[in-house]
Amino acid sequence: MSTKTTTSIVDVPKKAGDEDLFGIDKYKNGLIRFISNSDTPITIAIQGEWGSGKTSLMNSLQDKLCGGYSSNEQLKEHEHNFYGVWINTWQYSLMKSEAETLVSIVSGLSTKILEIINVRHKSSVQKLGKAVFGFGSKILKKAASVAAEHTIGEGAGEAIDSLLEKEAEHQTIKHLRDELQIAINDSLENDKKIGQEKKGFIFFIDDLDRIDPAIAVQILELLKNIFDLNNCIFVLAIDYDVVVKGLKPKFGELTDKNEREFRSFFDKIIQMPFSMPVASYSIDKFLIENLLKIRYLSDAQSKDMALSEKISMICNLSVGNNPRSLKRLMNTISLITIINEEHENDSSDSKNENSTLLINFALICIQISYPLIYKCLCIESDYKSWNEDLANKLKLRELSAHEIEKLKLSEEFDELWEQILFRICEKDTYLSNRASQISQLLNLIATYITDGANLGEVIEEILELSAVTDIQAFDKPQQAINKGVVLKNVGDALI
Repeated sequence: MSTKTTTSIVDVPKKAGDEDLFGIDKYKNGLIRFISNSDTPITIAIQGEWGSGKTSLMNSLQDKLCGGYSSNEQLKEHEHNFYGVWINTWQYSLMKSEAETLVSIVSGLSTKILEIINVRHKSSVQKLGKAVFGFGSKILKKAASVAAEHTIGEGAGEAIDSLLEKEAEHQTIKHLRDELQIAINDSLENDKKIGQEKKGFIFFIDDLDRIDPAIAVQILELLKNIFDLNNCIFVLAIDYDVVVKGLKPKFGELTDKNEREFRSFFDKIIQMPFSMPVASYSIDKFLIENLLKIRYLSDAQSKDMALSEKISMICNLSVGNNPRSLKRLMNTISLITIINEEHENDSSDSKNENSTLLINFALICIQISYPLIYKCLCIESDYKSWNEDLANKLKLRELSAHEIEKLKLSEEFDELWEQILFRICEKDTYLSNRASQISQLLNLIATYITDGANLGEVIEEILELSAVTDIQAFDKPQQAINKGVVLKNVGDALI
């Protein structure tokens, strides 16, 4: 295991060739085989919430299927089965209107195709470049404007063509598509003649979930109308939820009655959806390796399998498996560890005891994942004594006798404090959906309290260490917590 130390974990997509810390190589390899042998044209959607690793997966796909070529000389010696074209839609949308964004993406894709062909087979561009580049920004802007204004659906491409046909006989979306198809076909035929046969082009369209959903849907529609070409494969980083949001102006709010309309649009654009297997991520290796790097774990602790299992269990009940959330967790723990090390009395080994380590880790996870619960712990750290006094402070809804009896049948909510927790979670939809996990986590923390120790005092002492990374809105009175020696010294040093 790596022993290199660091103070932060960088939140950037995994590069091709980096070690698989989440155990998803089988999914990646299966997708590579599927793409390699697909008939074209085909569009594949890489689905997943923001930070779930879509770009990292696409980096690996591009490396395995297309290779990398940072120079013309490398491109000339290209030996992979596909040519790769990467477009970051968010970068293309910066400081641009909707129409300009669409124009930039279409122009960028067309230009990158012809740049590849130009290096590999210059004669093809000499014959076809004028037709493609001559399309002109004026015409593209008109096309994008129609796409932006026209009702999203089957007729968008026809409306674009209708307008452009009035502008010039051959300067149409269809003409651009036809000329690109000829250029791609000629390029692949020339590759075959020189003994370097290729299967086609793969277009990687990234960060569609970072731009306005309505624009993302327009991009999908325009790509379908222009680049639905033989020997071309599109790999899009977009989630179905983005499409739903982008189609609301057309279909309204998603309901059981109109869900089929949303799904039909998605199915028209996307032939193969692939959801990031977040639920299958094995986070143990990632957690332990990075906790060792930031010096939260000692070498001996990093090899303690029982401790590793407990850390993973805490994480699964809180932060979950999202790589971006896990990296934020690592950075938060790193800062708190550094502050802890700076304290003059931290020469003792007590802070390194497994129980203290686990409780601190769990409280930081709660701070990141369940800030309202963390706030309640700051108000009353002895959570097993939560009662109607806290309920009144938080203005919680009273439970009916029937609701209380029903909760008592559940192991997670059979005690009074757990029922208070249930009522707290009712204030937030996300917490309400995860109320059982939160109850399990708090019960788990209680098992780490050593015999004879007071739950409230232990939690309060450890809370002081994590308070410096708590995110709160400061436009309202802050709930004070007991200031311990660590925060006092840190505050004095800063002053």
